[in-house]
Amino acid sequence: MDTPSLNRRDALKVGLAGTAAMALPLQAVLKAKAASELPDSKMPKPFTQAFKAPPVLQPVARDDIADDVFGYVPDDYVPTAENSHFPGQPIRGSQYVGTDYYHLTETNVQVQIVPGVWTKMWCYAGGKGDSLARSIPGPTIRSYLQKDPATGKKMPRRTVMQVVNGLPKKHPTMDYVPWTSLHLHGSPSKPQFDGYAGDLTNPGEWKNYEYPNSCTPRTLWYHDHGVHHTAQNVYMGLAAQYHVVDRELEQALEIPQYDPSLPSYAPGQYEVPLILGDVILTADGQLLFDDSGEDGLYGDIILVNGVPWPNMKVEPRKYRFRMLNGCLARGFQLRLSNGAPFKVIATDGGFMQFAQEVTTFRIGMAERYEFIIDFAAFKGQKVQLLNDGVANAVDYDHTGKVMQFEVGTKVTSTKNNKAPTVLGAPHPVMTLKAAERSAVRKMKLHRSNGMWKIDDQTWDDVVRSGYTRLFANPARDAVEIWEVENNGGGWFHPLHIHLIDFKVLGRGEAGQTPPLPEEKGPKDVVYIAEGETVRLLMKFEHEDGRYMIHCHNLSHEDHDMMLQYQVGHHDIDCDAINSCPPKALPAPDLVAKTAAVAEPAPPATAPEADSTGGSTTTGSTPTTPDSTTTDSTTTGSTTTGSTPTTPDSATTGSTTTGTTATEPAPTGSGQ
Repeated sequence: MDTPSLNRRDALKVGLAGTAAMALPLQAVLKAKAASELPDSKMPKPFTQAFKAPPVLQPVARDDIADDVFGYVPDDYVPTAENSHFPGQPIRGSQYVGTDYYHLTETNVQVQIVPGVWTKMWCYAGGKGDSLARSIPGPTIRSYLQKDPATGKKMPRRTVMQVVNGLPKKHPTMDYVPWTSLHLHGSPSKPQFDGYAGDLTNPGEWKNYEYPNSCTPRTLWYHDHGVHHTAQNVYMGLAAQYHVVDRELEQALEIPQYDPSLPSYAPGQYEVPLILGDVILTADGQLLFDDSGEDGLYGDIILVNGVPWPNMKVEPRKYRFRMLNGCLARGFQLRLSNGAPFKVIATDGGFMQFAQEVTTFRIGMAERYEFIIDFAAFKGQKVQLLNDGVANAVDYDHTGKVMQFEVGTKVTSTKNNKAPTVLGAPHPVMTLKAAERSAVRKMKLHRSNGMWKIDDQTWDDVVRSGYTRLFANPARDAVEIWEVENNGGGWFHPLHIHLIDFKVLGRGEAGQTPPLPEEKGPKDVVYIAEGETVRLLMKFEHEDGRYMIHCHNLSHEDHDMMLQYQVGHHDIDCDAINSCPPKALPAPDLVAKTAAVAEPAPPATAPEADSTGGSTTTGSTPTTPDSTTTDSTTTGSTTTGSTPTTPDSATTGSTTTGTTATEPAPTGSGQ
């Protein structure tokens, strides 16, 4: 397929005061009455609609076959003299003890955000063909660790998710082709299953995504990542939660936990997902997309699990909430109306070692926090979850409200009703020390000539290089510090680094202020405020290949605040675009394995090597990179402010552009 041009500038509809008024830097929390065109009589009223939770999707097939295969080298691959890959060869990865198979279809749905008014959206529907279960948000997927019968060790189960793009050939009002690329955010997936921005599934195509679930237990989420249209597709509804669960650990901690015998939201269900969103509606109740000159979309209607300002009936006991900020641009500073505490037990990358008790916490776009609220002392009361707002945002009359808890007087069960402070061993990334780093890299987030950039580069630069341009090329298992600077401009940026988890070392003007209490756990998204530098410590583990780095203000990402880095090597076993390209419908049925995959013998006579580098390209990739492609190796860091001319490890066909620096002696907390 053709590589989409960055010149695309769509708007579903722009308000009368829209782009010209809002394209200026947002120096503080701006206030306005409303953004929607609905008359006051039609606007949803806070705390009047019933809370709901997304359904949990069940697999269509499963097996208990232990293996390590994640797809196969494509049949049209032309081998090279430099490696031993051949068509049909299994691509191997981390071990798993079985597989769960799911069907998902991206399709139309109508929902009532305003009672009595049907709003047209898109969703991930469980199933395919005529038997689709539609919901906004999409269904939650849960993967459980399982003991290996041979060793007794807890091991992950693989997920195979067959995704069909059943969307219309053109968006009905924005007139773009709704290509998609499914990203399981928080997963150490291989590049070909990571939702790479250029790995596009068009309407009428399908792709099988394979997830290792080899990360620590955590709250993940899956959402669209198609280049230049991520904001619109997520806004239309393409987002949902995904949980990797260690049932044995949860039972030992006796924390509130999901009961699979009950509906997602019912008496006795004490673990509940919360997906925050915000929307703007037209006068007839349809979604209005106005990102204010690519600054970001700030809706005046706050949604929780697709419901505006819902009222949730709870029992007077402890509840565990898995919260995701699924907004395109809005951050939240949350608190309870009665000042009661949240006990934060997990961050993006899973459980903290020690829970943090706070009365308020900040959550930027794509961040996830798990926390426990104890309602025992509030029998018969109503408690509101409120938003005090963040700088560089736009607030409206009711965006200071999120949802309401209506506390009953009876408890269905007192089982799993604890909120421990000690949660277990620390996540491996939290044990890293700054002194272990092999490099320190500096990154600047900024806007220049109307373009959102990282280090004065954009995703368009990556595309024009033939997808070879790199911010960094760390070796497998290398430990590095990245210092990320947001030097102003009136915006905050939630930065997401694919594949890995990281530890927040410090923040503030010099990056030496300790992280916030809720950040004292493994992260994959970090909130970087205006004028702030944040220092991150990370280990490049799990997989080789190329992975994206981007701002999770999705309008910023789409225009074009995204780069990539490469861990170790890049070849057909980890090529984000060519290793597992989408195919035309119909999609085959998913069939469970009956035996592990044996390693086939390579061809007796190798085909003539392809001198151009190996893999065949399904899309139209630029053939003239705008960067050098020589092999070289970096053995240390360079002086602050200089740009290395060679990658950190030998690689073919890529240029590293990240700036490294000599780090001062480690100081500050948490190192």
